[in-house]
Amino acid sequence: MGIDPNLTSLEIMGIAIRSEIAAYDIYDRLAKRVRNRALKEKFLFLKGEEEKHRTILEEIYAKRFPEVELVLPPRSLLPKVDIALSESAPVPELLEIAMEWEKLSEEFYADFAKRAEDAKGRTVLQYLSKMEGGHYHLLKTERDFISQFPDYYDVEEFHFGEEMVHFGP
Repeated sequence: MGIDPNLTSLEIMGIAIRSEIAAYDIYDRLAKRVRNRALKEKFLFLKGEEEKHRTILEEIYAKRFPEVELVLPPRSLLPKVDIALSESAPVPELLEIAMEWEKLSEEFYADFAKRAEDAKGRTVLQYLSKMEGGHYHLLKTERDFISQFPDYYDVEEFHFGEEMVHFGP
């Protein structure tokens, strides 16, 4: 997600905060849609992470622009928001969308870090970029597993041994 060079710092912060809210919403939706307890816990963890990121960004905003009211864009600029928030989107598709968002967020924060005017701000944005990259890899692992075991997300407990090949006598 390349940053429009004409965007102001205020606009960039608004976009970032709105994106964190959208990511929080998709993880909330995923956590409610899956039955697998372990996977549900991962989505709840990611939901919490996005909440922390939003809080970090809001704190940065408040310090940097103490006299300017925070105004968020009316909707997220992340792609496929309408699909992600639809009740009928299948879990594997939601997972793919979440992966795409994490990758875009990683790039967005990395680009934003390059534009940061102070070392502390740059460090925080690089941290957020790395965290979003980690989220992408966590989701990729789950997506790959669902590709191999399509029922994984739709059963309360997945018993690995039942699906594995038996070696031995």
